[in-house]
Amino acid sequence: MRLVPDDPFPEIGHPFTTDVSADGRWIAVSCITGGRGERGRIAVYRTSDLALWDQLVLEYGVETLAFHPVLPVLAVGTEESDDEFDRRGGLHLYEPEVRRRTDVVVAGASVTGLRWRDACRLEVMFARPVIDDDDEGRETYTRAVAEHDDWAAITAGRLAALVSWPQVPVEIDWPTVEEPRIRRPRELLAATAAERGLVWSHRTATALVKTVRDGRVLAAAKSGGPLLECWSPDGTLQWSVPEPEDTFERSGCRWYVTPDEESVWITVLVGTSDHRRTRLCRFALADGAQLAELRLDFPVALAARTDGAWVARDSRELFPDARWPPYESVVLTPSGRQLATLALGESGSDYDFPVGRSPHLLFLYGVGEADVRPEVLEKWVVRACPDGVERLFRFAWDDSLGRRLDGGPAVYVDDDAGPGLVHTCTTTDGTHLVRRSYPDGAVVWAHRFDARIAGLDVHGGLVHAVTGARELLTLQADAGTVVRRSPLALGGHVYTPTCLSVGPDGDLVIGTVEGRLIRTRAGEETRPAPAA
Repeated sequence: MRLVPDDPFPEIGHPFTTDVSADGRWIAVSCITGGRGERGRIAVYRTSDLALWDQLVLEYGVETLAFHPVLPVLAVGTEESDDEFDRRGGLHLYEPEVRRRTDVVVAGASVTGLRWRDACRLEVMFARPVIDDDDEGRETYTRAVAEHDDWAAITAGRLAALVSWPQVPVEIDWPTVEEPRIRRPRELLAATAAERGLVWSHRTATALVKTVRDGRVLAAAKSGGPLLECWSPDGTLQWSVPEPEDTFERSGCRWYVTPDEESVWITVLVGTSDHRRTRLCRFALADGAQLAELRLDFPVALAARTDGAWVARDSRELFPDARWPPYESVVLTPSGRQLATLALGESGSDYDFPVGRSPHLLFLYGVGEADVRPEVLEKWVVRACPDGVERLFRFAWDDSLGRRLDGGPAVYVDDDAGPGLVHTCTTTDGTHLVRRSYPDGAVVWAHRFDARIAGLDVHGGLVHAVTGARELLTLQADAGTVVRRSPLALGGHVYTPTCLSVGPDGDLVIGTVEGRLIRTRAGEETRPAPAA
């Protein structure tokens, strides 16, 4: 396994607060990679070689951190504030040299500020909610000063006693509270890398990835990152299309690569959330030059088939929900010429059903009364044909799955078991990975997982999937037997996947929340799956 780009601090994701120890040996970065329910995380690096030394995963989100003015001791304050009338937090000390942690739970308050007054005194700021129905969201602040002669030897009990009393009400002078922080962590990390002749820049999560026939890799970032990148087989960036400069434009995170692999169409959403439109932009894969543009009056989801026909569907990606009927979908040629329109009915994020490697145009289609909410319409897999839309089979293969079924990544297969679809389906009890025969939808095999499946592809009789459990899953395409499950671990960090593509030679490229690409070959650095 190797990372692209191979630059320092790849584990960080989004850095929030950074500090350097007094002896200059350690850098601590509070960071988050995104994802619902993610807890606080601090990455600690050695300044000598910028290698990841340790990661602290804390119960609550990190609010503040500061190194001791003399000792290599890091103080960390955390907060949990899901309930506006409740606060929880913690005060933590960490000694990187010996990887020792001292943890104190704070009830009813968060630790919102820390400041070392001198080598013996740590000032701690607490925030508590005001319980007042007429003035919701207001907080009061208190301060305690913990004094100790040797902060490298303090115990949790002693630390808890020092900060529990006395606490005095204060008016926060935020610039003073935040003085220990380095407020521009991106600049610090870039400068630290530059001092060693290296380059680092912040990267947002990867939304899309695809390996083309000559081994190059296309990648698109989520909002806030490059609209499109092209990486050479050896991991060198060949060209990049920056994100749109207009405040009211952002990547739609959908694309269509033409069958000749000479160009790619990518969506740019235009406007505000209540009335988004789409610019479909075409770029040359040789150099990233823009070739063409189409404009549509609705936010777009894309579907394609291997002969080149593709469809722009009204994705209904709006907030609040649209109060008008969905637009008709547009059928296009690789050059962008319109061939026809299709009525594909209501849609939404739960109708997302990108089918890779398919010789057919396949969609999820809602069947039911017009006044039923789109998310609980009975979903069918349908095929677009010259006469319109042909129903193939119900998306649900078992009535026990319930009515709330969400689509997800899918891939068309055709092997000794016959033609079929391997697709994901998320229900209230987990995510299912299932193979259905084509076109009747009979179940060939099915698995249920607790974690969401983020990406899916097939090559050489094997199905590869990446999951929210931060692992690469490989199965036999015909029988569904699990061949191996491999954690996406490199250099002491387990990466969170967002998408997956398998190249013609069987190499896998995995996009990650951390904004990196993982290149690997199936079976490389893996462990066998446990016996059933």
